[in-house]
Amino acid sequence: MDNFVSDIFTYIGIPAIIGGIIWIGRNLILIGRRLQILDDMKISIDKIKHNLKVVCDALVKADSIKFNHEKLKSYSPLNLTDKGVEFIKEIGFDKTFESNKKDFYGFIRSEDPKTPYDIELASIKAVLFLFDNEYFYPVKDYLYNNPEEKKSQVAGVLGVYIRDKYMEDNEK
Repeated sequence: MDNFVSDIFTYIGIPAIIGGIIWIGRNLILIGRRLQILDDMKISIDKIKHNLKVVCDALVKADSIKFNHEKLKSYSPLNLTDKGVEFIKEIGFDKTFESNKKDFYGFIRSEDPKTPYDIELASIKAVLFLFDNEYFYPVKDYLYNNPEEKKSQVAGVLGVYIRDKYMEDNEK
């Protein structure tokens, strides 16, 4: 009886174990290939992400540079004029900002700014990125009722306001 069990193990068990090892090895190779494909995709996505950031930065800066001289002073850096501060209060953005500061600051931090220029650009982009949120309804109403104003110019004014608040809060 012992020979019978031994023979069954020899004829069935050993080939099954070898087959299992081969199957596991083949699957590990396939998993390795899939991981390599994912690594290649990550490299490609990182390149696309970088290029898209460059394009976005250029577009944001190009549009927001044509600012309203009544609301911004073109000193270095850009600063709000008294009319700009009035404008922020008039449309209620000062309150909107205070209520949603985490969203704006979170977006700025996600851009990983290294310089004040980067912070300014990220602040303007934050306005454009978050523009579809409900708390921007008063700004949208203002733009609707003042068609001569351009969204990009308003974003520039609001972005300077956000930049100043961000830099003020992060000095501490």
